[in-house]
Amino acid sequence: MKVLITAGGTTEKIDNVRNIANISTGKLGSLIATAFSGLPNVDEIYYLCSKTAILPQSEKATIRYVDSVASLENTVNETLILTDIDIIIHSMAVSDYRVKSVTSTSKLANAIISQRDELKNIDTQSAEKIVTELLKTSESIIGSNGKISSDIDNMLLLMERTPKIISSFQVLAPNATLVGFKLLDSVSQEMLIDTACRLLQDNKCTLVLANDLSEINENGHVGYLVDKDKNYKRFTTKEEIAEAIVAATTEIRSM
Repeated sequence: MKVLITAGGTTEKIDNVRNIANISTGKLGSLIATAFSGLPNVDEIYYLCSKTAILPQSEKATIRYVDSVASLENTVNETLILTDIDIIIHSMAVSDYRVKSVTSTSKLANAIISQRDELKNIDTQSAEKIVTELLKTSESIIGSNGKISSDIDNMLLLMERTPKIISSFQVLAPNATLVGFKLLDSVSQEMLIDTACRLLQDNKCTLVLANDLSEINENGHVGYLVDKDKNYKRFTTKEEIAEAIVAATTEIRSM
């Protein structure tokens, strides 16, 4: 049996020395990988992670480092095309947005002034399209050395959505058992479970691990393992969650 696990967080570049990162240590992913490695019927674990992620203590784990969402997407595609994966655990904190362009308010203002005739007497939607295009085409403040000067005032970043990696798993590996992860912050348990179920249905997951940032700290990690019928089990530590995911997915594979 072969297992693919994503862990840690992705990073999107602003310039050569700055980035926007999703903060995740990858500890839970490493515990899941270590738990899988103890099973005799698990032959190999493909562990896709950020360079700062905690690594599993297992000789069965093949480590593949990724940074941006684009590199994660490429590595996922390559792995699933070349290898028949039985279980996928998508625990990585993936950036929802990446940097499209970088400019400043002064450069954007100049661009708007140059288009002021086009901005007269138009509706909000049309104005938004023009301003978005101006943001894309405004003169970049990234220098020839690949770095933004620290003297720039009022920097503007235009962000664009990244592709949803989780949606590609069942396309490339339709027979794999897929566990998705959903993290919210300070919501009701009902909302957390409902949101996890929507993620499960939209992406054809087998299970989803739902957790709330307010219930994750040094002393514990509350997580709810949710199935397609909206049944769930509650766990209070990363170790319990890891063991539960391994037990549930291997049981499903044996059916």
